[in-house]
Amino acid sequence: MLQIGHRESRDVDIFLPDPQFLALLDPKTNDFRFDILPTEYGGDGTGFLKLAFEGLGEIDFIVARTMTASPTLEATVERERVRLETVAEIITKKIVYRGSTIKPRDIFDIAAAAELNQASIVDALSAYPAAVSATLARLDKLNPDFVTVAIAQLAIRDRYRALAPTALARAVALLRSI
Repeated sequence: MLQIGHRESRDVDIFLPDPQFLALLDPKTNDFRFDILPTEYGGDGTGFLKLAFEGLGEIDFIVARTMTASPTLEATVERERVRLETVAEIITKKIVYRGSTIKPRDIFDIAAAAELNQASIVDALSAYPAAVSATLARLDKLNPDFVTVAIAQLAIRDRYRALAPTALARAVALLRSI
């Protein structure tokens, strides 16, 4: 999440409103000219497409509707005006689409996001109580030591390093407040 700057990430998620866009982006069905060829790509044709570039990272194209009333904001990235999803939109999508299979990096993202955006996250997630409950059920089953070790291996920026050991507890507390 560029908006927070809490950790280094080697992937970009681009959300699309219509699955028909995936066919337009698929290297198997189009004659693209890449400066750097993907080393791997795949998808399901209707929900996502992943392009992986060795040593650089991944681009994930994901079909998903907006989840919040104000899903994006304008920002400048590399001197280009773009629309970035809000922190509340990103966290809501993590909970709704991946909550039942949540990963340690997602847990850290939630804890870091809540540092400055707790009210907007709680407001957004209040519309999805079933997803919040499913995520909490998954979090209750995780081994806290495993989560802490996995989070410690992330490329966390200095300002957020102290958050790592308590990220699971903070994420759980946030979700229980909904």
